[in-house]
Amino acid sequence: MVNPARTMSGRLFSRSVATLLVAVALLAALPATLAFIWTSIEARGRAEAEVTADLVTLTRSLAAVQEAINRQALGMLETLRATRSVTNRELDSANRLFAAILAGRPELSNIFLTDAAGRVIASGVKPFADLSDRKYFRDAAASKQPGIGEFILGRATGKPILVYALPLLDDHDEFSGILALAYFLDGYERFVAGLDMPPHVRVTLLDPSGRRMVAYPPNPIYPLGEPAFAPIWDHVRDAASDALTFTSARPTGQVALLSSLRLRQFPDAPPYMTIILSSARDEAFAEADLLLRRGLILAAVAVLLALALGRLAGRAAIGRGIESLDRAAAALAGGDLSARAAVDGGAAEVRRLGESFNTMAGTIEIRQQELANAAKAMEKLRGQLSNILESMPSAIIGLDAAGRVTHLNAQAATLFGLSRETVMGREAALAVPFLAGHMDAMEDALRQRRSLLLERMPLRRGDDDRLMNMLFYPLVANGAEGVVIRLDDVTERERLRELMIQTEKMMSVGGLAAGMAHEINNPLGSILQAAQVVELQLDPALPANQEAARKLGLDLADVRAYLEARKVLKFLAGIREAGLRAASIVASMLEFSRQSDSRHVQADLRAMADKSLSLAESDYDLKKRYDFKHITIERDYPDKPVTVSCAPTEIEQVLLNLLKNAAHALAGAAHENKTPTITVRVRALPEAGEIVVADNGPGMDEATRARVFEPFFTTKPAGEGTGLGLSVSYFIIVNNHGGGVRMDAEPGAGTRCTITLPRREKA
Repeated sequence: MVNPARTMSGRLFSRSVATLLVAVALLAALPATLAFIWTSIEARGRAEAEVTADLVTLTRSLAAVQEAINRQALGMLETLRATRSVTNRELDSANRLFAAILAGRPELSNIFLTDAAGRVIASGVKPFADLSDRKYFRDAAASKQPGIGEFILGRATGKPILVYALPLLDDHDEFSGILALAYFLDGYERFVAGLDMPPHVRVTLLDPSGRRMVAYPPNPIYPLGEPAFAPIWDHVRDAASDALTFTSARPTGQVALLSSLRLRQFPDAPPYMTIILSSARDEAFAEADLLLRRGLILAAVAVLLALALGRLAGRAAIGRGIESLDRAAAALAGGDLSARAAVDGGAAEVRRLGESFNTMAGTIEIRQQELANAAKAMEKLRGQLSNILESMPSAIIGLDAAGRVTHLNAQAATLFGLSRETVMGREAALAVPFLAGHMDAMEDALRQRRSLLLERMPLRRGDDDRLMNMLFYPLVANGAEGVVIRLDDVTERERLRELMIQTEKMMSVGGLAAGMAHEINNPLGSILQAAQVVELQLDPALPANQEAARKLGLDLADVRAYLEARKVLKFLAGIREAGLRAASIVASMLEFSRQSDSRHVQADLRAMADKSLSLAESDYDLKKRYDFKHITIERDYPDKPVTVSCAPTEIEQVLLNLLKNAAHALAGAAHENKTPTITVRVRALPEAGEIVVADNGPGMDEATRARVFEPFFTTKPAGEGTGLGLSVSYFIIVNNHGGGVRMDAEPGAGTRCTITLPRREKA
C-alpha cells in the first residue's frame, strides 16, 4: 500500500527549485510576519502605557515645581519675617522694602503685612484692605502654620493670584498677624507653555473647592474661576489616594486619559491644590495606531517580497554564489576583514549580493580602522582634558550618581591632603569629609539638572580658616549621570571686600569726627571768650571797671578779695584752661581726620610723637577699654628737633596704632609688681630719624613676633581686632616712606617697635 504522506512529500520535493524556494520563502516569512504583527500590537500597547506614564511624570514634575515654589515662597517669607522692618513693625520701611522686592520679581503680585484682625498695615502695592475673610488668613490664624489661599482675584491687580501666608506670633506665642506674598497665576501658564509637552495634553490646576486656577492651553470652554467638570472633580475629590490615573469624558465629549495629584502642605492637612493632566485618547494614540497600520502593511509587503525573491532566486543557479558568500561570511565572522566573495559567476542577483557583501566587508574594514583612529584620538583628548583639569587652579572633584568619587585633580588632593588611590571609587562623604555636609546640594543639582553655587563655605586647614565657593555642575549625557564639583578659595577676596567695607566705614567715621569737631569749636570759642571777658571785667586796674564800681558804691578791692576767697577767679582760670585743652584736642582731631595728600614734608619726630600721645589720651576706646590715663608715659627726646621727610598724618596714624597695641597688651596682663609704662624714644641717626615705642607688658613668643606684620593676623579676641593695624603700618613705613620697621619681643620682657625714617626724600 502506498503511503499518502510519502507520496505528498515526493510530489513536493519534485517541484522546481523556484517553486521550492517560493514555498520555503513563504514558510520562512510567515513566522516573521506573525511576529512583526504581534510586535506592532505590543508597540501600540507600550505606546498607551508610555502616554499614561508621561502624564504621570508630567503631573509629578508640575507638583515638584509647585513644591519648589512653596519652599521659595516660605523661605522668602521667613527671611522677610527676620528683617527689622517686619519684626519692629516699621511700616514705612516695610512698604519700601516690599515695593523694592516687587520691582525685581515680576512673578509676584504683592507682599503685605496684616495685624491680628486681618487689616493690611504694610504693603508693596496700595491700597490697603481688610483680609480677615480670606482663607489663607483664617487658616494661618487658626493653626499658626503657614497657609495657602484659594483662587482669588487680587484686589490691587484684578488678576488671578495664589497667596502664601506666614503667621506672626508675639512674645507670648499669640497670633499677631500674617506676612504674605501673592504669585500671579499667569506665571504657571508661561511655565507650562515652555515645557516640552505633547500638543494633546491639557493642564488644569484646581483650588480646594474645585475651581480652575490655571487652564492650559486657554480655551473658552474652561474659564478660570469656574468649577471643574463635575464627573472628573467628583472622581478626584472622593478618591482615597492623592494620585490617580483614570479614564473619563471631557466636557467636549472626548474620552481622555487623566492623571491627577492632590498637593498637601502637611501630611494631615487638606489639599490646597489639585493638578490634573488629560490627554484625548484618539489624539494620544494616533501615532501608535498609525504605527500599527504601517506594521501590518509592511508585513504584507515583506511576505510578497519574500515570495518574489524566492521565485527569482529559483530561476537562476545560486549554488556557487551561495557557497562563496558562506565562506566569505565565515571568514569575516572569524575576524578576517580582508575576506571577499567571488562575483564572477552565478545569477546576477547572486553576483550583486556578492558585490554588496564585498562592499559591506570593505566598509566594515574602513570603519574598523576609523574606530581605531577614533580610539587613539579619544585617548589623546582624554589626556589633554586630564592635563587641563590638573593644571586648573580650582579644586575639581567628579562624582557619579551614587556619590562615589570618579575624579580628583591635583589641586583637590593638595587642598584636602588626600591621595587619589585612597579616594577613587569611595563614597564622597567618607573619602572627603568636607563634602559630607553638602551632599543634599549635590542631589538637588543632579535632580534639577542645573548648576548650583554655594558661596563662602568655611574650610578648616590646620590653624587657618578658609572660605570656599562650591559649584555643583550636573552631568547628564549618554546615559551617564554625575556631578562635577569645583572649589575655589575666595578667602583673600572676601577679606579684601571686608577691608574695603571697613575702609569706607572708617572714612565715614573720620568725616563724622571732623564735623563734630567743627561743631564743638563754635560753643567752645564762646566759652573761652566769655571766660576772658569775665576776667577782664573783674580786673580792678581797668578804668571802666573802676568807674562802674564808683557809680554803684562798691570797693573793687573788696570785690576782688571776695572772689578770691570764694575761688571764683580760680574757677574762671580752670574754665579757660579746660577750654584751651579741649580746643587743642579738637585741633588734633581735625588735623588727624584730614585725608592725607601723601605729600612729604620735613617734620619733627618729637612733635608727631607728642601729637600721637595727645590723641591716644583723648581716644574713647582707650579710655573705655584700656584706661590709658593709668599708664605711665615716659618721653626720651633729644633737645634738638629730629626732622624727617614724611607725611605727618600717616606717621601719626602708625604711632597711634602702636600706642593702642601697647595699651591693649598692658591691660591684658597682671601688673602686681610693676607700673604699666609706655616709653617713647626719639633719636637722630646720620641719615635717618629713629622713634621707638616700647612697653613693659607680657611680650610675645617668637612664632607670634614673626607674624605680627601679616595681614589679618591678630592676637585680640574675636570682634576686637581686624589684624590690619600693623600690616597697614608696615605698608606706610616701608612702601610709602622707604623706611624700616622692626619688632623685638620676648615672653615676659615687653615689646619694642623701632621705626626708622629717612631724613631726606629720595630723588
